[in-house]
Formats: sequence, C-alpha cells, structure tokens
Amino acid sequence: MSVHFYWYVPTNGDGEYLGLNEPQRKPTLDYIVNVAKAAEEAGFEGVLIPTGIPYLDSWIVGSAIIHHTRTIKPLIAFRPGFIAPTVAAKMAATLDQFSEGRMLVNVVTGGSAKELGQDGDFLEHNERYARTGEFLDVVQKSWTEEKVNHIGDYFTVSDGVLNPSIHQSPNIPIYFGGSSDAAKEIAAKSADVYLQWGEPAEQIEQQINDVKHRARKYGRHLEYGVRIHVIVRDEENEAWEAARKIISRAGRESLENMSHYYETTDSVAQKRMNELTKNKERFGRYGWSGIGKIRKGAGTAIVGTPEQVREGLQEYIDIGVKHFILSGFPHLEEAERFGRTVRPLFGEKVL
Repeated sequence: MSVHFYWYVPTNGDGEYLGLNEPQRKPTLDYIVNVAKAAEEAGFEGVLIPTGIPYLDSWIVGSAIIHHTRTIKPLIAFRPGFIAPTVAAKMAATLDQFSEGRMLVNVVTGGSAKELGQDGDFLEHNERYARTGEFLDVVQKSWTEEKVNHIGDYFTVSDGVLNPSIHQSPNIPIYFGGSSDAAKEIAAKSADVYLQWGEPAEQIEQQINDVKHRARKYGRHLEYGVRIHVIVRDEENEAWEAARKIISRAGRESLENMSHYYETTDSVAQKRMNELTKNKERFGRYGWSGIGKIRKGAGTAIVGTPEQVREGLQEYIDIGVKHFILSGFPHLEEAERFGRTVRPLFGEKVL
C-alpha cells in the first residue's frame, strides 16, 4: 500500500506559538519557499497551500513554489465561489504545464458565513455545495472535452475551449473535504481524494465507509486522506512539553475569537472538530486536540516519539487512509524533523 505524505505552507505566518497577535515569522516569499524546499528535502510528495481571509493568495504562492522547487507538488486550495470554473481550469492547466504534472487542487466550499461574506459570498450552506458540484462538473469537462457547453443554476458556458491543455492524464487530482451529506455526495461524485480533519480513527472510518457507499452508485473508487499536525521528539515527555508550549502564549482574545467562530460556523466538519476539542483533549493512543482551542480547521495532532507518531499514523492507514497532510510548529524545522526521524520508518514498513 502506497502512503502519500504532504506538508503545509503557513501563508499567514509561522512560529513556535499559536494565538499571538503577530506571527513570529512573517510569510515572506523567502520563508515560504524555504518551507517548501525543506519539505522537498524531507521527502514529502506535496505541500498544501491554504485559502481564506488570513492567508496569502494560494494560486500565486503555488506558482512561486513550482518555480523554486524540483519535485514537490503544490496542492492549491481555492474556493469555487470567487472564480469561474473555466478560469480555474485554465489556471490549473497553466501551472500543470509549467510544472510538468506537479499540480494538485483542493476545492474548499467554505464553512464560515462571516469569512465568506468578507469576500462577497452570501450563499447558504447547501446552496454553496450545490454550486460547488456544478463548478466541478464544468472544471472536469474543461480538462477532458474539446468544447464545453453548460447551462446550469450557477454557471453558463458556451463553446468553452481550454488552452493550454493539462499535462496530467486524464485529470488533475481533486482533493475535497466536508462532513455534511451534501459535501460527501460531491466527494463521491467528483473528488479523487476525500479529506477529513484528524478525528479519532473510528470516526474517520465511519465517514470513509459512508463516502464509499455513495461512490458506488457513480461507479467510482476514491482514495482517502487526513489533515493533522505532528509533534515529534526523541522522548515522549519532551514531545508533550512541546505540544503544551504551542498554545502556552495564547491570549484571552484568541480564545474568545475561536469560541465565537465555533458558535457561528455552519461547517459540519468544524462542529465535529469543536466537539472533540471541548470534550476529549487526548484520544486514541497519541492524539491531542489542544491546537483546536486556538486554531480553526485542523485542530488535532499526533504527539510522541518517532515510533509513537508512526503508530498514530498507522491507525489511520489500517482503516484505508493513504494521504496525510501534516504540519508542525514552526513548519521549517518540523518538516526537517519528521523527514529525518519518522519518514524512514514508513519507508521500511509501509511503502
């Protein structure tokens, strides 16, 4: 069984601590490129470039990374509500050609009405997902058909032609996440990799089985991924000290902001993560939910020695997870540490 490891590019800043008013390391071009190069040297296959109000533009960052690296694949996250599907297909195809097939996309429907409103998107939850489904239909037609004609509820295209064509065949891989029924239905129909945040393995397995069942009616087979942090040190107590350090300087304002976000989000996945953060600080053998008190989205980590982190990841592999999008603080040093201490263990035992 092949296991795919990806790292994360902190395009809103980086450092040893979460919840500070200003990041310790600003997301400059040099720093972002250095993180991507460190991940490449550490043996990661790709890097996730996030999207949203706090982050730099993911397409521009992805282009920079492509032109400063040799092998690593940018996994560019973007929201379908702010770009026409034919334009997104062309942007992805251009970067796919420039990188000779290193392009991956992560389509993010969005789970915060406030944040989406800041960019001018005011659709309700289910309508956003309906638009995403239609968006992906047009994108995939653009990559595979000579001309695209589409009349739908959200998009209309007449004799659409893609130039340049994509480098990969038959499609650029699409990564997609979401825990609502609407999200899982779209994943089953259109995604190549269904992503979840790092919940306990038994909960991840339930959602995998749900998506598998939905995909059968489309005659499709997906692969599955988990987005989670890692905190690895030579000794177990050292790893847990490092974990507690990450959130030790978070102020009251950060905690209150996250509490308000959790109360107002309409994301089912975020609500699941919030429940885990509130009710279970430790889970599984080495899981920890402390990061979710400070950071939205992926709020859990696997904490321990290299062997313990390997075992924690193996729990997910055993239920069918093949893709891991990992991160750690600071991302530059943690990428190197994971590549040096944990990655070789998988080379011997899994790949």
